[in-house]
Amino acid sequence: MKPKKIIFIKLGGSLITDKNVPHTINYQQLKEIVKELKEVIPAEGGDTGSGLSLSLLIGHGGGSFPHPVAKTFRTGEGFIHNNSIRGFALCQNAASTLNRIIVDLMVDYGLNAISIQPSACCMAADGEIVRIFTEPIMSSINAGLIPVLFGDCIFDEVRGCTVISTEQILRHLSQYIHPARVLCFEQVGGVYTSDPLRHRDAKLIPEISTGNINQLESCLGGAYSGIDVTGGMRAKVHELLEIAKMGIECEILSGQKGYVKRALMGERGLGTVIRYTR
Repeated sequence: MKPKKIIFIKLGGSLITDKNVPHTINYQQLKEIVKELKEVIPAEGGDTGSGLSLSLLIGHGGGSFPHPVAKTFRTGEGFIHNNSIRGFALCQNAASTLNRIIVDLMVDYGLNAISIQPSACCMAADGEIVRIFTEPIMSSINAGLIPVLFGDCIFDEVRGCTVISTEQILRHLSQYIHPARVLCFEQVGGVYTSDPLRHRDAKLIPEISTGNINQLESCLGGAYSGIDVTGGMRAKVHELLEIAKMGIECEILSGQKGYVKRALMGERGLGTVIRYTR
């Protein structure tokens, strides 16, 4: 049996939830994604029927679940006021509730997914991840399971607590697991010259690299929709550039029908490719 290729997938919070309505799942979109994953993931002991042999690690954003709570309580800033502890509990509960819904659906569709809770295995220092207990994550991949992580609030050695994005987690894990590709599926089809949900003349940027990022900084803003306490599109791009520097393919693309399967089957250039150029 040939070795399996590891691919990291990120499902954007705005893709799988309605970021404008608290605690609202986009069930139709989520079900379509899970169906496409099921079509691509190898059966037990085999491959996909197309010569592919894949292992997945999935991360997802919080969308309308933890982000409104984190914004209200300023959880990313740490334990800064009397209600910070309450805010941490509510934020973590909201993030893990969404994760449980996603894992439940994947298991119902026959995918061997398991939840990995970042607040229980990650530590930060002044907003940056400094340690992740990677052994259970790697063991789950080696066993043929699909670990599902998520943007979360975690303990911080300086602030007391902070909020970390899925991209931060994937960047840190890439140093140890080194996937073949990192695919970020979002509500929109990639990175645009302006917000495509508000500006009809917004144009897709096919490639962002270390060579052109300075010229494109003005195009990178916050979230394209709803509340995002982790830095929006600018933060996503810069995190992925750090992953690309490790020699790993990265792409931000649409999570609409068909794209997940096409990307996992090997298509490139469906959205915005993030590349490291020397």
